[in-house]
Amino acid sequence: MPEDENWIGRRIATLRRERGWTLAAVGELIGLSATQLSRIESGGRQSSVGTLIELARVFEVSLSELVAEESTRDFHLIRSQDHAPHESANGTMTTLSGGYPGLDAVLLTIPPTADAPIARHSGEEWLYLLDGSVEVTIGAEQVQLDTGDALHFPSHTTHSVRGLGDAPSRALLVSTTPRSP
Repeated sequence: MPEDENWIGRRIATLRRERGWTLAAVGELIGLSATQLSRIESGGRQSSVGTLIELARVFEVSLSELVAEESTRDFHLIRSQDHAPHESANGTMTTLSGGYPGLDAVLLTIPPTADAPIARHSGEEWLYLLDGSVEVTIGAEQVQLDTGDALHFPSHTTHSVRGLGDAPSRALLVSTTPRSP
């Protein structure tokens, strides 16, 4: 039995995030409010079997796969053939990290003509440009990054990333979220 009693909630949150779905969107599909679904994901509310069946249907997994006990391994592995890219406001994002709290890693493919949505959140970001060129705006300052450049900054400052040139750029983005005490 897992030490953490909320492993099902974390599994639901992981499946939802992997698909790029909001709490409200999933809640609407299964007949729960975003608040109720959030409480299930955080462990503040236990889910009924009926809700788990509905969630399995929405995520297109079997109920046993949804509630399967988490691996006892001390690591999370995502094989290249298992990458699941999804569209975001910044371009195509492929999640590369597991369900551990505090760190998210994504492969970001930024189209050259994409708008640069402004973001601001707690934690830090580290961006490593694998290929191409981007312009990163942090507060009022603009920084151009080219292949091989890396940038680390506190993400509570408003920031955005915009592709430059004629071809998409690819970056590894790692962000941290401070843990609650």
